[in-house]
Amino acid sequence: MKKILAVLSAGLLLTTASYAADFTLRLGVVTPTDHPHSISAREFERLVEERSGGRIDVAVFDNGTLGSNPELLDGVKTGAIDICINTPGVMAEYSNVTGILELPYVFESIDHMMAVTRGDIGADIAARYEAETDMAILSYFGGAERNMITRTKAIESIDDLAGLKMRTWEWDVILGWWSAMGASGAVVAFPETYSALQTGVVDGAENEYSTFTSARWAEVAPYIALTQHNVTVRPMVMNVASLDRLPEDLQAIVRQAAIEAADFDVALERELDEKNKALLESEFGVTYTTPDKTPFIERSVPVIEKFASDEGVTELAQQIRDAAK
Repeated sequence: MKKILAVLSAGLLLTTASYAADFTLRLGVVTPTDHPHSISAREFERLVEERSGGRIDVAVFDNGTLGSNPELLDGVKTGAIDICINTPGVMAEYSNVTGILELPYVFESIDHMMAVTRGDIGADIAARYEAETDMAILSYFGGAERNMITRTKAIESIDDLAGLKMRTWEWDVILGWWSAMGASGAVVAFPETYSALQTGVVDGAENEYSTFTSARWAEVAPYIALTQHNVTVRPMVMNVASLDRLPEDLQAIVRQAAIEAADFDVALERELDEKNKALLESEFGVTYTTPDKTPFIERSVPVIEKFASDEGVTELAQQIRDAAK
């Protein structure tokens, strides 16, 4: 929290000196400046500032400047930060309803993810999350495909994961999933992952093509297994008190800009997935493998079902499955 407050104090002084906005919204994101989430956060900034006629100033702090994803969400919860782009698994620490969106193989495709997040299911998740946390899900960024990256050993089959330490975030469900895969999960903050891979603190990680390039993980981990285990969902979350202090017309601008920035992000991620997949091979020299996904999916099903049962979201899990039909 001290890190957050120190950066925010400096940012607020700069904002006050430079702008005559009626309101300032502070937005935090962990991704590097050239990552789609950071680019799309600045698209949100542009839309809000233009449509509010300068009455709202949005200050974007990317590259983990305000802390890790858990720290960002804690900041939004307390009001130290107004908005962040976060992961459903981290968000599940405050309300389990988002956790299902983070689980591997819960979505069959990007179209499936879009049907869920842009429809009644996404609206219901947002309503429940707000009621339980006083944080509003404004929209759902995401749409990138996630795969596994390793530093010394190519993953040709699920058996090759045995004994590997794979970077992850602090969520017991995803740690359990890595165990189900035969690996062990090691919690490492996003900005520290490059050095963890470089020094061998972890043997690998999983993420998007854009992360492998923009965070340059592929420099120190040259093997990518096309497990295609996740289509990302990254909610944009806002402190309800911060939203409520805005006049209704400005609230509407913020909400609409969040939706448009999220769609912008999905389109950008889809475009960059294809570009970065080729770039990783041509410029980073990575080796791709295509392990049989069947055992990965089979071992993931019990994790999904246990989570749904334990957290009382079995009906939600079924609705998500039905949305693929």
